[in-house]
Amino acid sequence: MSPFIMVIHQPGNEPLILSTKDRAVLTTQLTQYPPKGDLLQLQNPVDLVAPDRPDTVIATIETFPVKAGGL
Repeated sequence: MSPFIMVIHQPGNEPLILSTKDRAVLTTQLTQYPPKGDLLQLQNPVDLVAPDRPDTVIATIETFPVKAGGL
């Protein structure tokens, strides 16, 4: 599984590249299959680190609500 990678561009500075320290897990209670409009949420907050400093947490994603759509 590939890590989530975020690039933050700051005018006048080098881009800040962050990736997930551990994998992100989305959970939901399906109301139907295929899902249509069901809300998925992070199981736990996800820490982001710089690739050259994997033990130093730079930021944390606390919430990441996603709606699942169907065909």
